[in-house]
Amino acid sequence: IGLCCAWCKDMPRQKMTRQAVCYPSKRDTIFESVRNYQRVHLDSCPFIPEDAKAQYKRLLAIGVSHRKSQRFMKAYYAEAATDLGLVDSPKGLALGARPNRSGIPSERVMSIIRAAESPASSSAFWKGYTSCNDKSLELRKFEHLASESTREVIRNARKEASAFVFLHDFPTVSDFEFLLFKQVGPCKSRAITLERKGVVPKDFGALSGLCCRHCAPIYKGKSPHKSMWFPPNLESLIDSSFSQSVLNHMMTCPDVPQATKCAFGELKRLASEHCVTKKRGSKKRFLEKIWGRMKNHYA
Repeated sequence: IGLCCAWCKDMPRQKMTRQAVCYPSKRDTIFESVRNYQRVHLDSCPFIPEDAKAQYKRLLAIGVSHRKSQRFMKAYYAEAATDLGLVDSPKGLALGARPNRSGIPSERVMSIIRAAESPASSSAFWKGYTSCNDKSLELRKFEHLASESTREVIRNARKEASAFVFLHDFPTVSDFEFLLFKQVGPCKSRAITLERKGVVPKDFGALSGLCCRHCAPIYKGKSPHKSMWFPPNLESLIDSSFSQSVLNHMMTCPDVPQATKCAFGELKRLASEHCVTKKRGSKKRFLEKIWGRMKNHYA
């Protein structure tokens, strides 16, 4: 997504003066792009009506005595862009979030305006603003950026009952891990099944295994299959190869809804676009809870 002069945007490029078009790399740089447009393009563009230029200069003169800090202006432009549905991506600005269609500025935009009008409170404002900025992205929570289809999948997953993943787990773990482990349920297998999976039965005890809740019922009572997993200890459950094995099955299983598969793909793409890495600590704590529930399931 780029920005362009409203007056010469339909003209051939060779007729445009400098800074008629710009492509901010992220929301935080929109302010600099607009400032360059004001300094370089606004006076020199022959397509901007003279009365519009005169009105701009009058407003500029009136605003001198009420000029706000550039830091507030930069934050305002970034949050206003968020209200429009713009998000940062490795290739620049993109439309990827749900826009604010209420006609009323969001609370984050209003908080910037209020703080700009009251310089005495600015120190406390910036402390709170920076601490919560992109907190959801740090936790790999993309529900606010995802498509309506993915949001619906996540909403349904939160409503569905699960033996191992509970509703109060949702705020503490990424959308991806929450959704992935919502797709598995408990399974108790015979000794021969465990041996075929390479698990020593006496070591497994009363511990529950995991199975795909979409296709496992079809194979109930039959020989072990790829939709059953028997991690013998917490370390095996935490290992990234285990989650990858579960994901590989979910993406190829014909009984997993296509919307769920698309949601997994979109959540992975959003993590890549926003350059967000996995928070190993939060995932480990989440899987420790699951392990505790697995151990007690058949007690």
